[in-house]
Amino acid sequence: MITLISSTRRAFACAISPALACALAFALTLCLGGCSTPYRPPRFVEPDPQFPGLIDLAARADGRSADVLLVHGMCTHDAVWAAQTVARLTQALADATTPPDAKPRAAATADPHIQILPSTVETPAGRLRFDALIWSPLTVQLKRQLCYDQTDKSPICAGEPPYPFIRARINARVKDVLVDDCLPDALIYQGVARDQIQRRMREAILQAMETSDAPAGLPLMVVSESLGSKILFDTLLRMTREEAGSRASQLALRAVDRLRYLVMAANPIPLLSLADQQIAGGAAARPVVPVPADSLQVLLQERLARGPRSLVNRSLTLVALTDPNDLLSYTLPPERYASGDVTVYNILVSNAPTWLGLLERPDRAHLEYLDNPDVGRLIACGLPSSRLCKRE
Repeated sequence: MITLISSTRRAFACAISPALACALAFALTLCLGGCSTPYRPPRFVEPDPQFPGLIDLAARADGRSADVLLVHGMCTHDAVWAAQTVARLTQALADATTPPDAKPRAAATADPHIQILPSTVETPAGRLRFDALIWSPLTVQLKRQLCYDQTDKSPICAGEPPYPFIRARINARVKDVLVDDCLPDALIYQGVARDQIQRRMREAILQAMETSDAPAGLPLMVVSESLGSKILFDTLLRMTREEAGSRASQLALRAVDRLRYLVMAANPIPLLSLADQQIAGGAAARPVVPVPADSLQVLLQERLARGPRSLVNRSLTLVALTDPNDLLSYTLPPERYASGDVTVYNILVSNAPTWLGLLERPDRAHLEYLDNPDVGRLIACGLPSSRLCKRE
């Protein structure tokens, strides 16, 4: 009898793989220790934050459609992202309706990889006109070179041979998503393809701006994520450098002058800007190196220098959304961007639970800003929250 019990125990122990045993132990620890979301509700770094929301933009459009430009960040995105993002951002708006028949628009050039996905939302305050710029297909072919390394194949890697080696589940998720799908976008953009990406983004921006009937004084809102922020600002600055009076220069300058509300989620500019700088010389251990202005700074400085062209209020609110556990995101130093008519607010958010104070899933921390209901409400309703928003 004792021999039978001992054999049964050994058989049970063998049936549980070491990986499963570790997973069960980890899950039990998490259940006992619980989790936290330290920045839910969000925390405001600068005092007394006040900024408009989508609903305010619609109210200020004087019967026209208020323009909102959406630009996604690194990692593969498609048309589904545009539809879901518009739906989430407007979910808090009372009585808002989105027409179900919005169709993607082809790019102005023959290049099939740039998409502009338009949609409109009716609100009690007026109409919102969204244009989502989907640049992700530009990098898909290059990123497929890494498909062999993915443990769980992403849609762009469907049909590739399975990864033959053992990875821990969390490590596999981070490698599959952040390293094999997201970071390559930043490497591609900072490399030899940068000029080509900017040229294609330029055509998309031109088409989005040309199809709008907005006069120069009508407010514009931009919501950009991650690498998309840098691509957008780099391209706009390049367009303003084209021949004075050219179509591209005029439209870019008008877009920057119309900008009233800029929301940047998962801001990577401090990190990516390092690739645009030279190594400091000299023998000092810690030489003082002046940080050159990035493209957003230059655009804002030149916007301020042009000054108001009318009595219209040109104030711009810049909101940077950061999950401190997001490995690829940085807060925005106000002293680098704020000016007489530019106000900067940093907002700290939690996109996913932090387990035992040890870990927030890195993929969720970086990818779920616009899925975060706190973020959606802030963008839609502003602060103080509009009375035209649903009660929480």
